[in-house]
Amino acid sequence: MDLYLNPSDVAEVIGVDEEIIKQVLERKTPEIEPYLRVRSGRSGTESEAEAVLQLRIDGLAPLITQLSYNIPTNDIIENLICQIVHIAYLNETIEKLESEKIELNNIVQTLQHENSDLRIEINRLQDEIPKNWKEHIRQMFK
Repeated sequence: MDLYLNPSDVAEVIGVDEEIIKQVLERKTPEIEPYLRVRSGRSGTESEAEAVLQLRIDGLAPLITQLSYNIPTNDIIENLICQIVHIAYLNETIEKLESEKIELNNIVQTLQHENSDLRIEINRLQDEIPKNWKEHIRQMFK
C-alpha cells in the first residue's frame, strides 16, 4: 500500500494534536524515517512553497510507539478504538448495502422481464386491432 498522510490526517486518525505529530515527524528517528516523504505544499502566499512531511500509512505503528513515550497511551488507545468501531460500522453498512443491491437487482430483472412480456402483449394486441375493426365494420353494414 502506498498511501501517505499529511500530519493533519495523522492527527485526525490517532487523536493527537497536529503540532505534536509534526514535531515527532521532523525528528526523523530511524524507526520512522523509512516511512516519510517530503512533498511541497502551499504556504501563506501563493509564490512560496512549503515542504510538508508525509507519513506512509504503514508507518503509523512506529509513530504511535514514538508518541507513547511522551503522551498518555490511554488517549491514543481510546481514539484508535473509536476508529475501529467506525470501521466495523462501515463494514456492516457495506455488507447491508451489498445485500440490498442484490435484492434490487433481482427486482429490476423481474420488472424487466415483466416489461418485456407486456411489450409482446401490446404488439400482439396492436396486430389484432385491424382485424377486429374490419370485422366490426362488416357487422355494422350487414
